[in-house]
Amino acid sequence: MSQRPLSPHLQIWRWGPHMLVSILHRATGDGMALVGLGVLVWWLGALASGPGAYEIFTGAMTSPIGYVVMVGLSWAFFTHLMSGLRHFVLDIGAGYELDANRFWSIASPVIALILTIALWAYLLLGS
Repeated sequence: MSQRPLSPHLQIWRWGPHMLVSILHRATGDGMALVGLGVLVWWLGALASGPGAYEIFTGAMTSPIGYVVMVGLSWAFFTHLMSGLRHFVLDIGAGYELDANRFWSIASPVIALILTIALWAYLLLGS
């Protein structure tokens, strides 16, 4: 029997931005599912429990750690969204040209970062 792997592995493929986007897509989806769902359930529970519980929630979410969590969740959302839109375009059969694929693999996390910064600049600096 051959000692070769049955399918391509990381040792065979050359690293590229499309691999990073794929890994980020999975990681941000998992992060939003685990952390984001926890924050959402806590927020809804605090809303249902009254002013005291909601005050505890808002105190935690406006602390430095809370801001890190919320900025991280918004970055994860935008990263997952941009990667999902990239995959949607690929699913309709466009964007497979090497230059276009590489461009959008690099652009999608950059656009996600810009959207995250824009959102938090809007939220913190006022409307």
